[in-house]
Amino acid sequence: MNGAQTSDTEDNPHREDDQSSEHSRSSEATGLRVREAIRRSGLKQRKIAAAIGIDETKLSKALSGRRRFTADELLGVATATGVTVRWLLGDESQVSAPPPNTATVPDSDEDANPKRSIAEAAWTLFGRHGFDAVRIADIAAASGVSAPSIHYYFANKSDLFDAALDYSVKLAFDRQIAWLDEIADPAQRLERLLKLQSPLGRTERGEWSIWLQTWARLSLEDSTLSNYPLSYERWSKTVQTTIEEGQRTGRFRSGDPRAMADELTSLLDGLGIKVLTGVMDTDTFAQRLRTYLDRSIRHPSPAPATPTTTASSTTPERPTETTSMPATNTDQSKESS
Repeated sequence: MNGAQTSDTEDNPHREDDQSSEHSRSSEATGLRVREAIRRSGLKQRKIAAAIGIDETKLSKALSGRRRFTADELLGVATATGVTVRWLLGDESQVSAPPPNTATVPDSDEDANPKRSIAEAAWTLFGRHGFDAVRIADIAAASGVSAPSIHYYFANKSDLFDAALDYSVKLAFDRQIAWLDEIADPAQRLERLLKLQSPLGRTERGEWSIWLQTWARLSLEDSTLSNYPLSYERWSKTVQTTIEEGQRTGRFRSGDPRAMADELTSLLDGLGIKVLTGVMDTDTFAQRLRTYLDRSIRHPSPAPATPTTTASSTTPERPTETTSMPATNTDQSKESS
């Protein structure tokens, strides 16, 4: 052994080409699924491109596998077409919102999946104004349909709120999959996970408003009537799994990962409510989370060694040369004599 380190690509010159080919195949597979989601939604490509903030040329390249979709773009496609990001990435085992039925593909953009459009309009209005202040007529106007059309898909306003809650859960789940898919380090993953679930952006504040109203309703009603507790359990399990991975890799402190996840999610909930209601600003919110992570989750980094010094090295040496002192009057008189 000569002590020199070689990279995997130096040991295997074909490895880099293999990785490039794998990324290309992955991009092509994702492009095919995005194309299928667009087809099933009944939306035109130009509308999808506008929804995710890119031009049609870039969308066409991504659909053909010549360009990779970014996390934000995948999230935008999933939101516009009604599928999940996990489905777009090719993992159907944990899909929570499968693509719409191909047997009922609409003929025009305006008629594309009206039930989903109604639910999204309800989500926006409930999030901004609250359940009690929103009328069926308001949701009908916002979604561009008649009130009887609303009742065709939803029995009452409570059903509409449940659909809005499902939409909130889907948004949060899609955001996690899109942004956490390529983060391997558990510490970075946990930080990003908490940031994604924080009420810091406009969409996230809308989700938190829906969740806060849901908590209030569940405290007054039978919790078995809602699927939200199961959705919350999935979120808590995601945090717990991340903590367990961090413990295995030595990044997090030892302890009961379930209890640590419960404490962390409870802290996030409490701080999030303070931000949402204006009691706490976002900077303080972020600082409180960081402090808790450092104190209770992250493994403390070893302090840098402080160099020891001897007394001789810290005490200045006495000068070896004598310093001439000014002559006194007596000395001056002696010299003159």
